[in-house]
Amino acid sequence: MSSTTVVDSVASDRSDSLPSTPANSETSTTLASGELVLDSDDPTLALDHTAYAPLSDAFAPSVMPDSPMGRIGYTRYVFTQSGDQVIPALVEGPKGSQTRCQVAELPCSFQDLEALFDSGEPIPPELNMTSTELEMLVRQLGQVQGTLDRFADVNDACAAGYFPDRAQTPNMGSHFTNFPLLIDGKFDPSAPEILLFVAADDSAPPFGALGRCKDGAWKGVDVEIAGAAFYMPFAAVGNDHFEGFSGPLDNWHIHYNLCRLAGQDVTVLPSVCDGTEDGPLDRPQGDASEGWMIHAWAGREHDNQLGAFSMWNPSIWPLADPNASGAGVIGSRTASNTNLIADFDYQIAEDAVPGKISFFNSDAEAHSVTAGTPENPTGEFDSGVVGGGSAATIEISQPGTYEFFCSLHPGMTGSITVASK
Repeated sequence: MSSTTVVDSVASDRSDSLPSTPANSETSTTLASGELVLDSDDPTLALDHTAYAPLSDAFAPSVMPDSPMGRIGYTRYVFTQSGDQVIPALVEGPKGSQTRCQVAELPCSFQDLEALFDSGEPIPPELNMTSTELEMLVRQLGQVQGTLDRFADVNDACAAGYFPDRAQTPNMGSHFTNFPLLIDGKFDPSAPEILLFVAADDSAPPFGALGRCKDGAWKGVDVEIAGAAFYMPFAAVGNDHFEGFSGPLDNWHIHYNLCRLAGQDVTVLPSVCDGTEDGPLDRPQGDASEGWMIHAWAGREHDNQLGAFSMWNPSIWPLADPNASGAGVIGSRTASNTNLIADFDYQIAEDAVPGKISFFNSDAEAHSVTAGTPENPTGEFDSGVVGGGSAATIEISQPGTYEFFCSLHPGMTGSITVASK
């Protein structure tokens, strides 16, 4: 997740061919999700083929869908619910179409791409890239790998001006940011703006901060380097998708409406974030980060089978099987009496009874089932971190309807109704 968010003025294209409500009116306009479907593995791409598509890659559509949709790291758009509005949470480029190499069977990781290039074998058509692009990409990721080797000792990262955020994000790591590099507007595979460190030996990180850099040295738990992230300001590269790495695999992203509440990143309206009581609901475009961001997994010990540029890395705590879901295939075979987490969504069986209630996480990424809402957690129950391909239970003793959310991805919300025995 991006650790830097600032207000950005967002403009987008608009059409008068259908009734719509402008983005600065008191309520946002929605489109029925059925109108947005195209023949695509990513249903949100349909938004780029409507009259309401944005002019530039960085912008959200001028009309919101009528319900939350999208999956962080797997779709061009992600929309979530805040109050009575659907708002954008994340935008990836480029507009119109994207190439994703996030299937374990494909040569998606850096080491797989390197082996493919060395072999001289034909490039799978799913990658949509030429041999020249592959050669350049392998060379660029090799530069990233060389930098990770150079900063394998976290003390060297501290001495070079990289400073950590507070905690280790599951399946991602702790972001150590070099702020001079963050704002210089230069893309250099050998000089990433962010380094990703994780608790050593794939151990569970402590609750709260891993540690801090002080006087150019690390003070905290043992950590190891896992990957890098790059950040390019709009002021340097513009609002269209930044083509930093060779080929079409690098889908750079932008965070919208990201707010730190109760020590965690959540996606909410700016009026909720700044504490304005009954704040105005007139900014459906919301606040955006100042630039494009992407992860690059080139570490030797954390080769990412979901792809060199995937948002999530199942080889990082909590460890998961990269084949756990992919496109949610496990969910399609799950019995109707099983509570399932699939495709960043909760699929809840009916007729729950008081007692222990099980959930199975069929995503490759970790999730949780935490009582309440991101803005108001109740503490009534919490599954803890549920790794991909794993099960967990919560306990509810009294009948009623209970809201819950994912503490790792607060855009994920659900509810369960518990009846009498």
